[in-house]
Amino acid sequence: MKKSVLKIFLHGLGIYLKNFIPLSRAMLFPVFGQIAGIFLILGPVYFYRQLYLIKLSPPELQKNLLFILFGLIIMVIPGFAIFIKAFWDYMIVMVSLNTMVSDIIRAKPPTGFKIHNDAIKLRTKDYIILLFMLMGLWLVFLAVPFVLLAAASFVLSTTFSVAIFMLSMITCLALLGIISIYLCLSFQVFAFEALGPLRVIIKSYEMIENNFWRAVGLGLILFVLTGVVIPLVFEELTRFSPFMDYLVIPFMSYASILTQNMPVIGELSRYGLTLAMLAEETALIALGTTITMFILPFGSACFTLLYFDIKERKYS
Repeated sequence: MKKSVLKIFLHGLGIYLKNFIPLSRAMLFPVFGQIAGIFLILGPVYFYRQLYLIKLSPPELQKNLLFILFGLIIMVIPGFAIFIKAFWDYMIVMVSLNTMVSDIIRAKPPTGFKIHNDAIKLRTKDYIILLFMLMGLWLVFLAVPFVLLAAASFVLSTTFSVAIFMLSMITCLALLGIISIYLCLSFQVFAFEALGPLRVIIKSYEMIENNFWRAVGLGLILFVLTGVVIPLVFEELTRFSPFMDYLVIPFMSYASILTQNMPVIGELSRYGLTLAMLAEETALIALGTTITMFILPFGSACFTLLYFDIKERKYS
């Protein structure tokens, strides 16, 4: 008998809450490493500009252009390296969390998340190919409307070209959404079965084929809770906390730099918006994105349970 979406969701929530610390530890560097990398890129560039570049005259800037560019490159390399390493670890964790959850479900002796990560890294080549295949699908469907717009603009009026673009964009997004549902178990299949990238995609399709609406239901619940409700709660709590005064500082600094001598500030003021408000909302969006990334184990737990439920019924 199929487990209901609600039962899978509640079971996944229980696994996440009971094992919050070990599952969250696996996310520490992948999430905060990306944040640290971004700050290590933007921070030095900001101070470099404030303390050195703005003091140079246009002739001095032109004369020392190569030195300035070299200095910028040297400054951003450490932050960029940390960001790339953390981003790759995040992609690894997207798969290894499934095997961690599997051990929890089967009550196996706990092991460090590094062991699970290393098991995925042994298949790095296949994993990279799988990622490129999945990203390729997204890029193809997202590129089609723009290709049609470019082609239509040569033979049709602007109105008809825009209409074709909008219609094709809606169609492609709908198809992409359907395909994404069919491939939603790709990471679970890759984690638990020794299959090549193409076979992983085919296996995910086969498993979802008769479970499409269950996958849609589970995905919608997780999206609303982890992508909207929880981040929004954190954003609102932060908005009215003393921490907000410190969180907004780097965003305010960069917003002022990016919008210097730009008419956008005048346009914003017409609608009652200020630079400070723009920086605050950007900071809150960044916080919400971070929270969403950090609760990835919850989603992994739910889809791992869905994978095992389908596998036990369909392939037993």
